Amino acid sequence: MGRGYVVFAVSLLLLISTLKVADRELLAPLYDPVSRELGLNDLQFGAIRSATNIALIAGTLLFGLLADRWRRRDVVALGTLCWSAITWGTGQVRNFLHLLLARAGMSFFHSAYSTAAYPMLSDLVPRRSRGMVMGLAGATFAVGTVVALVVAALLGTANWRSPFIYFGLPGIILGLLLLLFVREPVRGGGEEEVMEAGGYAGRFSWAALRQTLRVRTALLVYLLDSCQGSTWWAFSFWAPAYLLRYHIAPDPDTAALALLPAVAGFVVGTVLGGWLIDRLRKRTERSAIWVSLISMAGALAMSVVVFALRDLTGVLTAGFFLGLFGYMVMPAINVILYDVVPPETRSSATAADGVIMSAFSALTAFSIGAVSHYVGLWQGLAEGNLRAGFQGATTVLLTGGLFVSLALLRTAPADMTALRRHVAARAVAAAPPDPPEA
Repeated sequence: MGRGYVVFAVSLLLLISTLKVADRELLAPLYDPVSRELGLNDLQFGAIRSATNIALIAGTLLFGLLADRWRRRDVVALGTLCWSAITWGTGQVRNFLHLLLARAGMSFFHSAYSTAAYPMLSDLVPRRSRGMVMGLAGATFAVGTVVALVVAALLGTANWRSPFIYFGLPGIILGLLLLLFVREPVRGGGEEEVMEAGGYAGRFSWAALRQTLRVRTALLVYLLDSCQGSTWWAFSFWAPAYLLRYHIAPDPDTAALALLPAVAGFVVGTVLGGWLIDRLRKRTERSAIWVSLISMAGALAMSVVVFALRDLTGVLTAGFFLGLFGYMVMPAINVILYDVVPPETRSSATAADGVIMSAFSALTAFSIGAVSHYVGLWQGLAEGNLRAGFQGATTVLLTGGLFVSLALLRTAPADMTALRRHVAARAVAAAPPDPPEA
């Protein structure tokens, strides 16, 4: 593959990821106009959120298995076309049931991207460049969120249906471009052994998947991703309420905007983390683990600072560095996972990671609310002690991520060596092209 083609293919996948995140985050800033026109209450909005989570888990399991057996390009393209059409259709909904089905369907097809595109990206670029590509992919989460907020602010007040229509059409175009102009990469194409041989003979099987799910490093990566993912989902949900309750932010609008410095830190952190992984890989194969260790330690320290501050300017400044350190781990997650998981089961392994993290995040969100409520009752507080629940969960999760990173330093070398042997044994010469017909 030529360099220009790789840049085009990777850029197209990153654009799709950005639009996917923007689609997902578009409903939250449009809460008021949507609820007024459709007559929705908080219970119904909560039901929509639960339905999207359930659909995401179901789709992750299905598309993860499908992507290991089918062309990943087609899985991503199918998902993109379907969720974009559903997003466009969301602009036409007339009641609660229509909106619930639309958002659940969108979430179901979103899972096609996460399970198929990341393994595809890992095969489009050499292992030595995987960190930066995964870092850029991680940055699309923050960029997509900002795009959703900006578009909703510009278009959503007067007519909340317009943003959904405008987001749906570009997705359909991107899905068609992917289907028409991007080729399915060779599985394992980013591994040196496969690059030299030209092909890979490994194929998905249930026995291979069972073996993958026994790899200690992969299981630790799932735990690390759950720790970091649950932390940032908790921040996105609870931070505005925390800033208001403790009078750090003067009003709800300011509390919502206070997340922007952290979002900027996310972008810088994930790109910096990917760059460091590739730079340090020249010295050690455990570069991604060292980056995750720096990330968890730095985020833990900055979280202490954030919760200790009481003025908004200080919180915003510390929040930027919290986001920076915290998101350095994002590219490390996939780099470590794909350094120990065979190419033929990477989509299924990615799906398992997504399911575990979703369950962990849901448990964390509930735990923060429960601790806040019951500690508040014990202390006689009217609103609960959100600091106890929020800071307590953050400290436990980031400390857990720190110890998991230390454990990875011990387990990863042997599993990385085992993967290289596995890939080398299945690297084969590429099949010659069919002769022209007479």
